[in-house]
Amino acid sequence: MIYATEKTQEVIISQSVRERNCEDRISALPDDLLVKILLFVPTKNIVTTVILSKRWRTIWTEVPRLEYEDIVSNINSEQKSVWWFLEKSLQLHKAPILESLCIQLKEICPTNVDVAKLVAQAVDRSLRRLLFHLSWLAKPTSMPNRLYTCETLTEMELFNKIILDVPPSVCLPSLAKLFLFCVVYKDDVSLVRLLSNCPVLRILLVIRSEEDGNVKKYTVKVPSLEEFTYLYKRPLSLAENTRSLVLDCPALTKLSINDHSGDSCSIGNMPSIVRAELSTFCYPDKKILRHISSATPDNFSQLVDLTITPCDSGWLEQLMLMLKSNNELQSLTIKSSYIITPLLWNKPGHVPKCLASHLEFFKWRSYNDIKEEREFVAYILANSKCLKKAEFVMPNSKNIYDENNICEELKSMFKISPSCQITFTFIPI
Repeated sequence: MIYATEKTQEVIISQSVRERNCEDRISALPDDLLVKILLFVPTKNIVTTVILSKRWRTIWTEVPRLEYEDIVSNINSEQKSVWWFLEKSLQLHKAPILESLCIQLKEICPTNVDVAKLVAQAVDRSLRRLLFHLSWLAKPTSMPNRLYTCETLTEMELFNKIILDVPPSVCLPSLAKLFLFCVVYKDDVSLVRLLSNCPVLRILLVIRSEEDGNVKKYTVKVPSLEEFTYLYKRPLSLAENTRSLVLDCPALTKLSINDHSGDSCSIGNMPSIVRAELSTFCYPDKKILRHISSATPDNFSQLVDLTITPCDSGWLEQLMLMLKSNNELQSLTIKSSYIITPLLWNKPGHVPKCLASHLEFFKWRSYNDIKEEREFVAYILANSKCLKKAEFVMPNSKNIYDENNICEELKSMFKISPSCQITFTFIPI
């Protein structure tokens, strides 16, 4: 029995020695290597490394990427906001360059604190990426003016209760990515002022809130912009006939517009677009496809991939106008509604060059098999010489016989491309 006890003690002592040696080996690593290791650890856990040894008390303060997030949003929760930890840790932080700062404050965040002050402190550390999500119960707040003159900032994402109040001194010479999620715009001028002073901006993503009413003309005029995504779901009951989206981005290659607000859309000089996804609801006299196709002769002439979600009865004719000015289209996807509405369609006398020599993939989601749709499909199949695949996604029919009839009818249509495959998918609605 004594022997067993001695053996057990030896094992414990040996294990303790190995653990100390392991700790010593880690602590012996250079500071820059330890900082790189801590980059893979959540910020709240990084700070706890101070208990390891005296050496670790300052290592965490050199980590260049920090992330703070309120885990819960319920104000009745017993859990406190991450704010107290955020404020204290930033005060102690010493990294000369802050590569990334991500802050997500939810409803449990105190409403009597100065969140802009923390952003200002981060800017003083040569901030490169800022993600600020503010969903507290207080009124929206503005960012510090020095944020808008940060020379090192390359990426910025602002969410929710943040007022975009841009000073005249704005200059963001390095900003390449800008995401604006349901922010509060002070006015039209602040938006134009911001975008016109980002000389290297390449990617812009905008999601507008339903309550957004301060901007009447949403103007995006950025010569360097390459990708633009715009989502606006303002209820039509709140729509005004004087509001508009204005685009003028000659270097743009990717465009995605999902706008059901009823606002008009004005397209300037954009001859470089390769991929476009359009889902809009405009007033009857402001049909976006017609405007896009007739804006300038070169607009969308280089388009390779087009996805549209039509919202009016004249979209087929508008689409054909758009295709007439295009010579390169290879993929066309239509995402129509399951709600069957009358369509306007007249077979054009001239076949667009993109159909005759380039279109390879055609997909129709929510195909309803109404007369005008069948005529349009027949036109595509009969004139697309390079077509490789035509795919149809349709709502389930209660009658399997009806489904078979639709499939057989589509299969029997004349196809000028002998290699074209037709596929069908029926999904429940």
